[in-house]
Amino acid sequence: MVLIDDNLYIHGGMTDEFNAYSYTSAPTSSDIILLPLSNTFSVSTPPYELISSSDNETIAVSQGPSLAWHAIGALDISTSLLFGGLPDANSLPPVVTLTDSSWLLKISNTFIPEWISQDATWAGQPMRRIHHTTVSTISGRLYIFGGERADGSDTVFSEHYVFDPKGPSFTQLPTENGPPGITGHASVILSNGIILVFGGYCTSEPGLLPFSTIWALDTSQDMLSWQLWPVSTTSLPSPRRAFAVTVLPGDRVLIHGGSDQGYQTTFDDGWILDTSQNPMTWTVVDALTQLGPRRDHFAVSYGNDVVFGFGKSQIQQASIFAHHESQAMVAQALQAQNLACTILRLVK
Repeated sequence: MVLIDDNLYIHGGMTDEFNAYSYTSAPTSSDIILLPLSNTFSVSTPPYELISSSDNETIAVSQGPSLAWHAIGALDISTSLLFGGLPDANSLPPVVTLTDSSWLLKISNTFIPEWISQDATWAGQPMRRIHHTTVSTISGRLYIFGGERADGSDTVFSEHYVFDPKGPSFTQLPTENGPPGITGHASVILSNGIILVFGGYCTSEPGLLPFSTIWALDTSQDMLSWQLWPVSTTSLPSPRRAFAVTVLPGDRVLIHGGSDQGYQTTFDDGWILDTSQNPMTWTVVDALTQLGPRRDHFAVSYGNDVVFGFGKSQIQQASIFAHHESQAMVAQALQAQNLACTILRLVK
């Protein structure tokens, strides 16, 4: 998914309307769903609009790839880059270890997206991957971290890249002091241009990474270099992968849910990382457990609201709740029965 101005665009993913597939074998989608965030709405009937679909011939727009576990990042207010992803088993490409997974998404008109496929020679793009993360900067560059091969080999990438649309070109980032091979992790950018990378599964450990390990990359510097930022170990989330993450006002980082290493246990807890503290501190937010256990979902911060959507969950009940903590924190959430939308409001 990608947030452009007040519009949230959600692309692809796996679908299983009749619960006939395992979670990893369900067919992938090429749909683009639009969720406008500028006006308030009921989460029981979120105003989703299908603006691109291979199953609907009445929607006369170009069709993008059917993918899951890919990533999209905005380059400017009308162009985004899609990179990586697991294709549908019945669609092209038949080989998933090539350097041919980049697409440009043009949205000059909100309701008429245009897809432009890029060939294997374009911009020096790296090999296709899944379970990676991307972060966009205000300058229009897109940073790509980790992930694993899409061929089922569980081979994890330790090479990280920055895409510069002015080239266009992909350039490998420095490796010294940086993240090793990681997958199912998170990356976010703070208001000062510093990217944080944390969580997920690491092959060199091997195992899930502790949330006391956070790498930082200052994108405002001409010479990029990695640092490990100090984190208090007094209170930490349990290690996990495939969790939702977003940045709140004040450069606080919120996480929710996720899975253990073998995808056997799905978590329901949520935490906030205070990056203004030295060392940084994690604080559990008890109200977030009422969202229920969920993984591979998304979280988007918009004003004082956080929108959660989709993913795999064990909870199908609608819920409305309010939670009051000390220090005047209030959390309110509403959850739709189809898991398509949940809104959480945090007020400090």
